[in-house]
Amino acid sequence: MKKKIYDLLRTKLKVRSLTHLRNKYKRKSDRMFYRKKFTSRDFIEKFTSMGVKKGDVIFIHSSWDEFYNYDGTPESFIDLILNMIGEEGTLLMPSYPLIRKKGGTFSIKTTPTLAGLLPEVFRNYKKVERSLDYHSVAAYGKLAKYITESHIYSESSWDENSPYYKLAEVKAKVFSLGLGKHHVGTVMHCADSILRRDYEYFDLFFKKHEQITIKKQNGEIILKDYLTKEDDFYYAFTESSHWSVVKKYFDKNKYKIDKLSNLHITMFDADYVVHKAIELGKKGIVVYTQPDAKKYTFSK
Repeated sequence: MKKKIYDLLRTKLKVRSLTHLRNKYKRKSDRMFYRKKFTSRDFIEKFTSMGVKKGDVIFIHSSWDEFYNYDGTPESFIDLILNMIGEEGTLLMPSYPLIRKKGGTFSIKTTPTLAGLLPEVFRNYKKVERSLDYHSVAAYGKLAKYITESHIYSESSWDENSPYYKLAEVKAKVFSLGLGKHHVGTVMHCADSILRRDYEYFDLFFKKHEQITIKKQNGEIILKDYLTKEDDFYYAFTESSHWSVVKKYFDKNKYKIDKLSNLHITMFDADYVVHKAIELGKKGIVVYTQPDAKKYTFSK
């Protein structure tokens, strides 16, 4: 039944999930109550209070629809972050491609991203690196090339060669802006990729062999093989299922939750999240409500 509801939402109503549908209507009502405007200076003060400093590696998930009280533009927001972290810092955002037809080519230079307006503006900045994978990441700064260059070798999009896993290595701060007060981010999926080799449950997410055609920055065409879920494989997680795991098992000193007017802001320590998710995953403690982890064998 859940799969039928999911398919209906995706194909008929053109929404990704019940959560996205709910958020769409919640946003309409919130606009009536949250009218306090905020500026780039307010962002700077908020991020400073959350620990952002020169030299930081920052990964940002976002929903620009929730920035309706911000008096700036995507460019002014990106520029303020780059100024805060300086030349020694690195800024990253998701940049998975919008490929309009099956078998289409992912052009690093021209293919837009499905990740939203802010990442789309960011990927067009000069000197931005974009990783060669279906779940691509865009990066600018000192460690941009290092973090993105090995994604081409990933069997699954979040394994040890991925930018997501490297976020842990470089001690990145992962922000979610406008995605709810309990959003953790894609780094949680690193546990799926790492544990699939040893646990049947996580291998369920990577049963299908796919191939994507990628046009590199220099015009060279390459084929990239990767593992993903079967077309008929259904999995589900919600904001509440994420939060139930975080609230019960995560160290509260490793994440921060804040707000600017209507805009929810969360910040997680990537190194902590990746390794904690792997530790919990080995015990069968997952953020997914479907498939049911209780039906599979894990470590004690």
